[in-house]
Amino acid sequence: MSSNRRKNANLLPVAKILLVAFVLLTIGGGALYYVNAKNEVHRYGQRKKELERELLAVATKDEVVTSRISKLCSYEALRKRQSLEREAFAKLVPVADTLVVRLSDRVFSPAESQLRHVSNPQPPR
Repeated sequence: MSSNRRKNANLLPVAKILLVAFVLLTIGGGALYYVNAKNEVHRYGQRKKELERELLAVATKDEVVTSRISKLCSYEALRKRQSLEREAFAKLVPVADTLVVRLSDRVFSPAESQLRHVSNPQPPR
Protein backbone atom coordinates (compact mmCIF):
# COMPACT_ATOMS: atom_id res chain seq x y z
CA MET A 1 0.00 0.00 0.00
CA SER A 2 1.07 3.43 -0.75
CA SER A 3 1.61 5.79 2.19
CA ASN A 4 0.61 8.94 0.38
CA ARG A 5 -3.03 7.88 0.13
CA ARG A 6 -5.20 10.37 1.90
CA LYS A 7 -7.38 9.28 4.71
CA ASN A 8 -11.03 9.51 3.73
CA ALA A 9 -12.07 12.31 6.11
CA ASN A 10 -14.17 15.41 5.56
CA LEU A 11 -12.38 18.68 5.91
CA LEU A 12 -15.51 20.29 7.48
CA PRO A 13 -17.55 18.46 10.12
CA VAL A 14 -20.90 18.89 8.38
CA ALA A 15 -22.88 16.81 10.88
CA LYS A 16 -21.75 18.91 13.83
CA ILE A 17 -22.42 22.16 11.98
CA LEU A 18 -25.97 21.01 11.08
CA LEU A 19 -26.63 19.89 14.66
CA VAL A 20 -25.48 23.22 16.10
CA ALA A 21 -27.51 25.14 13.50
CA PHE A 22 -30.62 23.08 14.33
CA VAL A 23 -30.20 23.64 18.07
CA LEU A 24 -29.65 27.38 17.56
CA LEU A 25 -32.71 27.65 15.28
CA THR A 26 -34.84 25.76 17.80
CA ILE A 27 -33.73 28.00 20.67
CA GLY A 28 -34.22 31.14 18.54
CA GLY A 29 -37.70 30.02 17.44
CA GLY A 30 -38.66 29.29 21.04
CA ALA A 31 -37.40 32.70 22.15
CA LEU A 32 -39.38 34.46 19.40
CA TYR A 33 -42.51 32.51 20.34
CA TYR A 34 -42.03 33.45 24.02
CA VAL A 35 -41.65 37.15 23.18
CA ASN A 36 -44.71 37.03 20.92
CA ALA A 37 -46.76 35.30 23.63
CA LYS A 38 -45.73 37.91 26.21
CA ASN A 39 -46.65 40.75 23.83
CA GLU A 40 -50.02 39.12 23.20
CA VAL A 41 -50.65 38.84 26.94
CA HIS A 42 -49.92 42.56 27.31
CA ARG A 43 -52.22 43.44 24.37
CA TYR A 44 -55.05 41.36 25.83
CA GLY A 45 -54.46 42.96 29.24
CA GLN A 46 -54.76 46.45 27.76
CA ARG A 47 -57.94 45.43 25.89
CA LYS A 48 -59.36 43.97 29.10
CA LYS A 49 -58.69 47.26 30.95
CA GLU A 50 -60.45 49.22 28.19
CA LEU A 51 -63.46 46.90 28.29
CA GLU A 52 -63.64 47.11 32.09
CA ARG A 53 -63.61 50.93 31.87
CA GLU A 54 -66.40 50.81 29.27
CA LEU A 55 -68.40 48.40 31.43
CA LEU A 56 -68.04 50.66 34.45
CA ALA A 57 -69.13 53.68 32.40
CA VAL A 58 -72.16 51.81 31.07
CA ALA A 59 -73.08 50.59 34.57
CA THR A 60 -72.83 54.14 35.92
CA LYS A 61 -74.92 55.49 33.05
CA ASP A 62 -77.49 52.74 33.60
CA GLU A 63 -77.69 53.56 37.30
CA VAL A 64 -78.21 57.26 36.53
CA VAL A 65 -80.93 56.49 33.99
CA THR A 66 -82.65 54.03 36.34
CA SER A 67 -82.71 56.57 39.16
CA ARG A 68 -84.04 59.23 36.80
CA ILE A 69 -86.78 56.89 35.56
CA SER A 70 -87.82 56.02 39.10
CA LYS A 71 -87.78 59.70 40.03
CA LEU A 72 -89.92 60.70 37.03
CA CYS A 73 -92.35 57.81 37.47
CA SER A 74 -93.19 58.51 41.08
CA TYR A 75 -96.73 59.62 41.85
CA GLU A 76 -95.54 62.95 43.19
CA ALA A 77 -93.52 63.73 40.07
CA LEU A 78 -96.43 62.82 37.80
CA ARG A 79 -98.84 64.96 39.84
CA LYS A 80 -96.41 67.89 39.78
CA ARG A 81 -95.91 67.53 36.03
CA GLN A 82 -99.65 67.42 35.48
CA SER A 83 -100.19 70.55 37.55
CA LEU A 84 -97.49 72.41 35.58
CA GLU A 85 -98.84 71.45 32.17
CA ARG A 86 -102.18 72.98 31.26
CA GLU A 87 -103.11 70.34 28.71
CA ALA A 88 -101.90 67.09 30.18
CA PHE A 89 -102.07 64.10 27.90
CA ALA A 90 -103.55 61.98 30.69
CA LYS A 91 -105.42 62.61 33.90
CA LEU A 92 -104.40 61.03 37.19
CA VAL A 93 -107.42 59.15 38.44
CA PRO A 94 -107.24 56.92 41.49
CA VAL A 95 -108.04 53.28 40.79
CA ALA A 96 -111.22 52.16 42.47
CA ASP A 97 -111.30 48.94 44.47
CA THR A 98 -114.02 47.60 42.21
CA LEU A 99 -111.68 47.78 39.22
CA VAL A 100 -108.86 45.77 40.81
CA VAL A 101 -108.81 42.06 40.03
CA ARG A 102 -107.07 39.88 42.59
CA LEU A 103 -106.00 36.39 41.63
CA SER A 104 -105.24 33.67 44.13
CA ASP A 105 -103.94 30.16 43.75
CA ARG A 106 -106.58 27.50 43.51
CA VAL A 107 -106.79 25.45 46.68
CA PHE A 108 -107.45 21.74 46.10
CA SER A 109 -109.67 19.83 48.44
CA PRO A 110 -108.24 16.59 49.86
CA ALA A 111 -110.79 14.56 47.91
CA GLU A 112 -109.74 16.14 44.62
CA SER A 113 -106.61 14.67 43.14
CA GLN A 114 -103.92 17.07 42.10
CA LEU A 115 -103.06 14.85 39.17
CA ARG A 116 -105.25 15.59 36.22
CA HIS A 117 -105.35 13.75 32.95
CA VAL A 118 -104.76 15.79 29.85
CA SER A 119 -105.53 14.49 26.44
CA ASN A 120 -105.03 15.92 23.02
CA PRO A 121 -107.20 13.89 20.66
CA GLN A 122 -106.01 13.92 17.09
CA PRO A 123 -108.63 14.50 14.41
CA PRO A 124 -109.27 11.50 12.15
CA ARG A 125 -107.47 11.56 8.86
